[in-house]
Amino acid sequence: MRAFVAAYLAAWRAILSSRPAASMLLLAVVAYAFYYPMAYRSQVATRLPIAVVDQDHSGLSRKLVQHLSGANRVSVAMRTGDFAQAQAALQRRQVDAIILVPSRLERGVLTGAPATGLAVYVNGAYLVRASTVGATVQEVLAGAVEETVGPIARAAGVRALIPVKTDTRPMFNVAQGYGSYVVPGVSVLIIHQTLLMGIVVLAAGRRGGIVPTRRDFLGVAAAFATIGVAGCLFYFGFVFWLQDYPRGGNLLGMLLATALYVPAVVFFALFLGSAFDRPERSAQVLAASSVPFFFLSGLAWPFDAMPPPLAWAARLIPSTDGIQAFVKLNQMGASVAEVWPELAMLAALAVGYGLLAWWRWRPSPDAERESRAAAP
Repeated sequence: MRAFVAAYLAAWRAILSSRPAASMLLLAVVAYAFYYPMAYRSQVATRLPIAVVDQDHSGLSRKLVQHLSGANRVSVAMRTGDFAQAQAALQRRQVDAIILVPSRLERGVLTGAPATGLAVYVNGAYLVRASTVGATVQEVLAGAVEETVGPIARAAGVRALIPVKTDTRPMFNVAQGYGSYVVPGVSVLIIHQTLLMGIVVLAAGRRGGIVPTRRDFLGVAAAFATIGVAGCLFYFGFVFWLQDYPRGGNLLGMLLATALYVPAVVFFALFLGSAFDRPERSAQVLAASSVPFFFLSGLAWPFDAMPPPLAWAARLIPSTDGIQAFVKLNQMGASVAEVWPELAMLAALAVGYGLLAWWRWRPSPDAERESRAAAP
């Protein structure tokens, strides 16, 4: 126990005496909690400029333009009958999308005759804007068709032509905001990356101020785990409340996931740190790892769409199952039984990387000789 406490305190002294490690382990966790969500404070895109190319000049097209003008998420910045003019505005980024209303659209809707459908051209460089425009046009078109076709169909006694209305109610991301979607998952990755880079900087080259011996292993790991647990509680208990993101779905499950996730990250970092000969080299290698780790987490790109070897390799990174588990528990209110595969994988990673780090942290021959010489 004395050796454990001594190693624990020595690790804290090493952290506080190293400016790079303290910046990543302590300051970066707090700074990112306020800096990263700032870009997504608006949550949803609004008043996106669009161009309407009306080649039909019918009641349905006028009703469509009227509904688009009243929509909150888009704004009709151009109305023309020349598609080339609208295309030039899209290329100059004066508008984010083009709504093409082809000729005889209303006639095709009323008679059921084959007709060219409504076309939407968007700037694919901005995925959030493109999806917002597409969803808005779909909603507006349904309302315009209902107002145009509904009275005629009811007068003729034909109910099949009346469009079916849908009422979409999101269960978890109730604001349907991009921030509520991406920030909870990225927060788990922030904890992962700050721990990873801070620990590796201290452990790389065995010159970071912590003594890489097996006797001190658990004490050093406990010091880093304290920072990781505090970071999880800070984000999940305070930051999500402050930023008003979906939270608190399963508190006990989150505590259990934290107890498995943090050791997995700490042992993973200690194992990686033993592979670098100097702290500077570790920073160069790991600085660009955040984006690949996020895309391998399954949050932005589903595992089913990945090549199987890549999907399996992603499971070796603690952030992958950590993001999956925390989003399900915190945002979706999943039960522990529903996330047991992720929790089991985190436990396996903690044990596996713990054994590998324990093996890698064996004392060097010089350290053994110095230890024997210093022994009474």
